[in-house]
Amino acid sequence: MTASPARAVVFGDLKPEHVVFPDGAERPVFLDPGLMRGRPADDAAKLVSRTVLNLVARPPGTEGVRALLGGVAAYAASATAGSDRTGRDAWLRQLTLLWLMDTANILTTYLTAPADLPLTAHAADVVRRARVVCDMLDRSTAAVVSYRDARGAWRLCLDSAAKAAAS
Repeated sequence: MTASPARAVVFGDLKPEHVVFPDGAERPVFLDPGLMRGRPADDAAKLVSRTVLNLVARPPGTEGVRALLGGVAAYAASATAGSDRTGRDAWLRQLTLLWLMDTANILTTYLTAPADLPLTAHAADVVRRARVVCDMLDRSTAAVVSYRDARGAWRLCLDSAAKAAAS
């Protein structure tokens, strides 16, 4: 991914359960990808959102949280390594905003599901920790609004995710 503003082909509905490696294959097969044109950060933001929701819903412990969020931070750094400061900041700001929007959308979908619609175990765990997710979104949104520096806001959002997973 680059920080260019060009619209790329993105998966749109990329979720961890939509990526399978049949019969031990090294190349993945994508199920229900929902291909469309989108911003370069779209797929990454959804994966960050769902990774963080998994961390909050079922925290793996301090070391696991640190490792996963460290990997997310390393990915973002490598994705923008060839970009100038303006491009890097634009991509990080896009990534951060789309992450928070996706998280809010998933949470509201789970919270407004009809009572007779059974939720998955993961969704039920997210609902059970909805207050923690809302607090994380509140802190993260405040960081995005108050920081002119996209990298500073990004780091504060990752810190907020770590705090949510630890609570």
